Amino acid sequence: MRIFKAHNLKQIFYSVEGDALTRDAIIKFPKLRRLSLSNCSFFATKNFAAQLPSLQILEIDGHKELGNLFAQLQGLTNLKTLRLKSLPDMSKLTTLEMAAHGQQNGSLQRLESVLVDNCGDVRAPFPAKLLRALNNLRLRVSISTCKSLEEVFELDEADEGSSEEKELLSSLTLLQLSGLPELKCIWKGPTRHVSLQSLNILSLDSLDKLPFIFTPSLAQSLPKLAGLYINNCAELQHIIREEAGEREIIPQSPGQDDQASPINVEKEIVLPNLKVLSLEQLSSIVCFSFGWCDYFLFPRLKKLKIHQCPKLTTKFATTPDGSMSAQSEVSEDSSINREWTRNNGWKKVEDDDDDDDGSEEEEDDGDDDW
Repeated sequence: MRIFKAHNLKQIFYSVEGDALTRDAIIKFPKLRRLSLSNCSFFATKNFAAQLPSLQILEIDGHKELGNLFAQLQGLTNLKTLRLKSLPDMSKLTTLEMAAHGQQNGSLQRLESVLVDNCGDVRAPFPAKLLRALNNLRLRVSISTCKSLEEVFELDEADEGSSEEKELLSSLTLLQLSGLPELKCIWKGPTRHVSLQSLNILSLDSLDKLPFIFTPSLAQSLPKLAGLYINNCAELQHIIREEAGEREIIPQSPGQDDQASPINVEKEIVLPNLKVLSLEQLSSIVCFSFGWCDYFLFPRLKKLKIHQCPKLTTKFATTPDGSMSAQSEVSEDSSINREWTRNNGWKKVEDDDDDDDGSEEEEDDGDDDW
């Protein structure tokens, strides 16, 4: 069902006493799976969730008054995809936490995709309580063109000392961020109990104030990462860096001494499933990792693209077995525009070449609704 430009609409679902479709004074659409509302002045009544028990996809575009929308989400037990676009006031998005608290009653138990585009007044769309509630879900997140957003995933101090030792974001499979001029960090707070073990694709574009991407502990939790695309991030200096004020510790292995080892003793890290690495228009990037790890290995890499990274000193080279490696701060010529593929080796990339995000190498695990 799609409703758009209905500026004078006062009620979407209307019922009268004795209506054959009405039960308990509530009209229901038991099989409706998708609802798209665009530029409508009115959203829904308090019984909205009860009227749509099978709703899986909810799209809202251009609404100025959302009323109690987010509080009602906790009643949509089959909701899989939530798309929010051109909403001027997103301050109530934090009430998704309220819906998340109802998970023990089945709310949001199937949510898979959250897309936020061109929405105002939102600083951190995913607070820690919401992350804990959604932790068992296969989650894909896309956020674009939100001018005030400063961070994406907000981790509170309770996560650091949690007795549950729960790994947040362990089911996040895809993260796309673009056009966020005020974004200063993706994950805010201690990341020791965060795991990106399911992350398959990370795409970052036009994030003007982002200085780095991963903390050391996050970089060690990327076994499934297949595509890493970074483009036009003016202040990005490093892919991996220890966040100010946070001291990371390497998890102990069996037989290790009780004394934990500082994470900066790590000298090599392997991204076992990375197939595409694209670094483009990164005017400030200096090296892959700062002050932590000197050597990276990408045994399954099929395509590497470096374009307009004038300060990059990391050296990329193939190993005897054909794998790609990256060694930090050893080369001054690695910023030359070039591209490498496993089948054809290195070639120079001209400035007027068509942009290529390497999407042909992605492992598409999505669906048509994404």
